[in-house]
Amino acid sequence: MRLQLRLYVVGGDYLSDTALKNVRKLLGDDADIDVVDVARCPQLAREHGVVAIPTLERVRPEPRKRVIGDLSDREALKKFLGCGQ
Repeated sequence: MRLQLRLYVVGGDYLSDTALKNVRKLLGDDADIDVVDVARCPQLAREHGVVAIPTLERVRPEPRKRVIGDLSDREALKKFLGCGQ
C-alpha cells in the first residue's frame, strides 16, 4: 500500500519548508503528500485537531499517526513512517 501523508504547514515558514524538504528527500515519489497551508485553510487544521506547525500525519496505512517538527531526525522519521525496519 502506498504511503499517504498530510503535512500541515504555514507557507513560507522556515520549519514548514524544512519539514517538507526532509520528507521529500527521504521518500522521493514513493508517497502521496497532501500539503495543507493552515494560513489559507485554518478551519481544516481546527477540524483535524492540529495544534502545532509543522505537523506530519500518516493517513495510510492505518493507524493514523502524527509527528511535530522539522523532521530533521532521519532515523526517527523512517521509524514513524514505518520504512525503517
